[in-house]
Amino acid sequence: MGMTSLRMGQRYGYLRAVLKSEQHRLRALEPSDVATLVAWENDSDEWWMGAAIAPVSLASVQQFVEGNQDIYAQRQLRWMLDAKVDGQWVSVGAMDLYDFDPRQRRAGVAVHIDLMHRRKGHALAGVALMKAYASRHLHLHQLYAEIPAGHQGSLDLFAQSAFAEVSRRKEWALKPDGQWSDVVTAQCIFPQP
Repeated sequence: MGMTSLRMGQRYGYLRAVLKSEQHRLRALEPSDVATLVAWENDSDEWWMGAAIAPVSLASVQQFVEGNQDIYAQRQLRWMLDAKVDGQWVSVGAMDLYDFDPRQRRAGVAVHIDLMHRRKGHALAGVALMKAYASRHLHLHQLYAEIPAGHQGSLDLFAQSAFAEVSRRKEWALKPDGQWSDVVTAQCIFPQP
């Protein structure tokens, strides 16, 4: 190992601890994730909670995965969330930082957990890893989440993750049944040294 590699390992070695716990890890997107991401992105039952209004193509997801994942350039970053299942790492979801503002030192956070892996603590572990990354590596002042008011599981997740409800936007998201949902904004402000 050369001196440059050794210095880089010493300098960024803490990042491995930030992105991994005993049972969970956040990792960069890989080409092998494309099929999984396409399936999640094209689940139209969940489109109403986000910005999607049409299916995405395999080619567009492949381009996204292979593209520039620099949060400073793109103002967003997606991680795969893996969990140890029977001693093997399995992708159970994805975590996004979006609306990244380096000047104001804040970003939004979004969580997607695969349907068969929900209600097993993966989202809570993923949010904890994302908070550690955002506060220790990006030196953010805060994260926020925008949560449909009727989505109790997500409200509970962010409350358990020390996010406080700060506002409610009335009739903000149109649900598939034609009814309007309020959207709750919750913030987690990191302690300052």
